[in-house]
Amino acid sequence: TAWNRFLSSLRSGGGNGMQGILAPRTMTSIAPSKGLSNEPGQNSCFLNSALQVLWHLDIFRRSFRQLTTHKCMEDSCIFCALKSIFAQFQYSSEKVLPSDALRSALAKTFQDEQRFQLGIMDDAAECFENILMRIHFHIADETKEDICTARHCIPHQKFAMTLFEQCVCSSCGASSDPLPFIQMVHYISTTSLCNQAVKMLESREKATPGMFGELLRNASMGDLRSCPSQCGQQLRMARVLLNSPEIITIGLVWDSDHSDLAEDVIHTLGTCLRLGDLFYRVTEEKARQSELYLVGMVCYYGKHYSTFFFQTKIRRWMYFDDAHVKEVSSLSYGVVKPANLKFCLN
Repeated sequence: TAWNRFLSSLRSGGGNGMQGILAPRTMTSIAPSKGLSNEPGQNSCFLNSALQVLWHLDIFRRSFRQLTTHKCMEDSCIFCALKSIFAQFQYSSEKVLPSDALRSALAKTFQDEQRFQLGIMDDAAECFENILMRIHFHIADETKEDICTARHCIPHQKFAMTLFEQCVCSSCGASSDPLPFIQMVHYISTTSLCNQAVKMLESREKATPGMFGELLRNASMGDLRSCPSQCGQQLRMARVLLNSPEIITIGLVWDSDHSDLAEDVIHTLGTCLRLGDLFYRVTEEKARQSELYLVGMVCYYGKHYSTFFFQTKIRRWMYFDDAHVKEVSSLSYGVVKPANLKFCLN
């Protein structure tokens, strides 16, 4: 894509502040972290990063393990390829695994769209989203992507946000027709994010725990729109969350490949987010009480993707750069001026 993106994946957790990162609610058994090969000319770092995210998201790994039946597409079956690499993650004695089978299945599946083709660099965030939607295709029969209610569909039960957008005029009371939709990723402009951060800090003495969610909400409201009854008021669109997803994905959209806002964006980010602060209104009590904590991040810089993730078994941050895996003391490692990030919180 012409613009770069910072992607954040968040999951409902418990506790306060950094405790949610350092002491997750549940500890799960997971094999020692493994790297993924990326030979010269393969350009598979985008896929390797998406794979590390899916494997290290405990709730996805556990849920995917329980799935046994699917609509198989044979040599282009992403479900089968993902099952195979997950089995290798769990049981292989090798420290570095090939992701070739999944790369090949992706290339065949998206050949008509000319996406994720062999040897060609692609976008890790879009790879992540498309793998999720192919899982939906493999396990949810003919159910449409925008109305899936299958209880076993991981993408829609764990990741999807069921929303509606609406403008309501506080002056005359008029409202626009609600626009219902489902999204896997909640996109926000980095320019808007930084502008809102400046405004919010000017109006208060110091940052508050709810500021990060409020900042994201204000930054995602978009441009002003005219009142539906043409009373003269200018309004912003309000988003209402109707469900309680276990994983929330937030994508920050960069205006150009060479943005000078990278450092400013890093300074606006929090490690804790209340789901009730993110949207204009949240209808479910469970969602209103949810707190989200940073557990992972995919970075893109110099035409290369790499991944940070919190390993729950050893309770340490790990850094994955294709075949290379190392423990790091903090997320500041390697995050100097990112052009694209994919954050994951759990």
